[in-house]
Amino acid sequence: MSAHQRMACTLLAAGMLFATARTDAAVLGPGQSMAPGQRLYSSSQLYFATLDPTGDFAVYRTSDGARAWSAGTGGSGAVTASMLRDGRLVLTNAEGRTVWATPTRGKHRVFGVTAYGSAVVLNARRWKPYNKKAEPIVEQMLVRRAKLDWQTPALDSPAKTRQRAAAQAVRDATGTKHPPRNGK
Repeated sequence: MSAHQRMACTLLAAGMLFATARTDAAVLGPGQSMAPGQRLYSSSQLYFATLDPTGDFAVYRTSDGARAWSAGTGGSGAVTASMLRDGRLVLTNAEGRTVWATPTRGKHRVFGVTAYGSAVVLNARRWKPYNKKAEPIVEQMLVRRAKLDWQTPALDSPAKTRQRAAAQAVRDATGTKHPPRNGK
């Protein structure tokens, strides 16, 4: 076996090991499901959605594990998160009963996580990708004619990110631990 073939085998094995706890796509499309412990990452890799072993479906920040949003289904017995072909993201228990669902309906819906930690369901009917072989990414889908059907509050936003950066710059410049309050 050549060095090139050994490297390819090593990368393939590492990719298979890495992929065991996460889904391969940036969105969960119609007919796709997630089991407890699988992760669906945002395009920025800063956030991920997962179905916890407790049955709670939530979005977490990758860096510190802060929960950005939760369906509030802990203890419900949810064992699968599925994007149904009727347009709903549903959590089902072992008996197949729905324990939680988004209020969305219609064909061509996909579930994803934005770069700022918001869970979304998009109507991708009119979405036109640049490259049909590329994995769909939420932000690119919104730019390319997908419509937002459902969204949770985001943990971060461009405004919050700028605000935190400005506060940090003030702290760095003044040597204080906390930003001044009410102009004092």
